[in-house]
Amino acid sequence: MGFIAEVHLVHDDLALAPTIARYPDVTIRYEYEATTADQTLQFFSVFSDEYGPLERAMDEDPTVSNPVRVATFENRSIYRVTVETDVEIVPDRCAESGLFVFTMTSAERGWIARVHLPDRDALTAFRTWSRDRGVSFRVTQLYDLSVSDNGTYFLTEQQHEILLMAYYAGYYDIPRGITQDGLAERLEISDSAVSQRLRRAVSELIAATLENDRTPSNLA
Repeated sequence: MGFIAEVHLVHDDLALAPTIARYPDVTIRYEYEATTADQTLQFFSVFSDEYGPLERAMDEDPTVSNPVRVATFENRSIYRVTVETDVEIVPDRCAESGLFVFTMTSAERGWIARVHLPDRDALTAFRTWSRDRGVSFRVTQLYDLSVSDNGTYFLTEQQHEILLMAYYAGYYDIPRGITQDGLAERLEISDSAVSQRLRRAVSELIAATLENDRTPSNLA
């Protein structure tokens, strides 16, 4: 069955790392990569209410070039960038060990990669290949799929805290017992930070639920 791990990867030369450091409250999600004869293109979703400052940061980011907004939806835009760094978020060689990437999301000067690994040797190889390139590697969650068939949830302490507060303060009640501004005041953070943390936490819960629904035991 293997493991599901959540790994925090930090290095100044990871794609978009300088932009992530400047705007830590903005969520950026890696979508996919396309390689041509002379360049590597990557596509990212950016979840924000304002894109101007972030686009200026991407223009100044040495790890990427030619950022182009290719689509815009409510609270989300998709960008294409040309990669100008050799430091990979998840090294291609990891596929040789059977590593599969579920998601890669921006977090604290780097990226959180949520991956499936067939065994602990694959996790060790991932750590070794990352650290050989100077990338800080820290496992924040590790779930053994052989232990239980229960759903897997990957919430940081901040996400867990804000969900608990939001739930018990009545944020999800109809009508709401507290506003987003009220949560921001209680946590002494910005309204934007509340919005981003709630969005990330709910996204993780939905992703974990959908992944659990796709397991063989549920498809039988």
